[in-house]
Amino acid sequence: MGFFKTLFTGKEETEEEKQEQKVKNQFDVFKYDGIQAQRIGRMDYALECYKRALDLQDDTETRMIYANALMSMDNLEAAAEQLEKVREKTPEDLNVLLPLAELYFQMEQYEPMETLCNAALQVNDSVAATHYLMAKMYKAKGDMINAVAQCTLAISKQQEAPYAEAYYLRAQLLMEMQQFTEAEADIDVVLSLDEENDEYLMLKGECCEALQRPEEAKEYYLKVKELNPYITKAYIRLGAILMAEGKKEEAAKIVEEGLQLAPEELKNVNGEYSNVEQEMRDAYKAMDPLGFNVGI
Repeated sequence: MGFFKTLFTGKEETEEEKQEQKVKNQFDVFKYDGIQAQRIGRMDYALECYKRALDLQDDTETRMIYANALMSMDNLEAAAEQLEKVREKTPEDLNVLLPLAELYFQMEQYEPMETLCNAALQVNDSVAATHYLMAKMYKAKGDMINAVAQCTLAISKQQEAPYAEAYYLRAQLLMEMQQFTEAEADIDVVLSLDEENDEYLMLKGECCEALQRPEEAKEYYLKVKELNPYITKAYIRLGAILMAEGKKEEAAKIVEEGLQLAPEELKNVNGEYSNVEQEMRDAYKAMDPLGFNVGI
């Protein structure tokens, strides 16, 4: 660099310029060594490289890479600290505000999360993701009414395609509020987008159960079991419906099948079935946070 500068300008580099170039070269080495290390899974080394690079130069791109690497290691507090530093430089960047809000949500720090969401709305109030984040926050705080309202705003502001996550969250909220018919409408939307999503199918089954349509519910639980045999809640729901129909032996077989696949999940069922009815009552109660009663 110094040779070419002298050649084209006729001026020698000063000591200060030489030092700046040296620092820049060192920064580049640490930054790209970190990227390479991260690609091959050497995360500890990658993090150390990013830290050293940032000690040399406050670079926004590198700090974002560092924050994402910290997130991938579940070091959420350190990642948030890095994103806060980026935010100081770019206070209106939604690509910083929203990921930082999500981090605070994961850390259950709802006050700074709300501040960030409000800041994002001040920048651009038409971004659906901001309302979705606020819906998650309100749900976590137990404010179901505002959570539903924010889901509705998120859905209305995403024009290009249905906002599956917002529909699904609103369906869950409506289920908790025992507004089962409205919940089913949202579940049907997400199932139209992904008919083999086991979470959507499970919720559809629960909704059918709540609406006193046990035969339909069984079909959805069976499909869940087929798609993902490790969702033990499906076995419990099936067993509960079969018990309500008086089919004790069939219920016992279903629970035993679930027990063999995930014994730690079905620890309330001892596998001997000397008292199937009581075991099904206990298991159903343990797996029935919404309090649906199917007649056991």
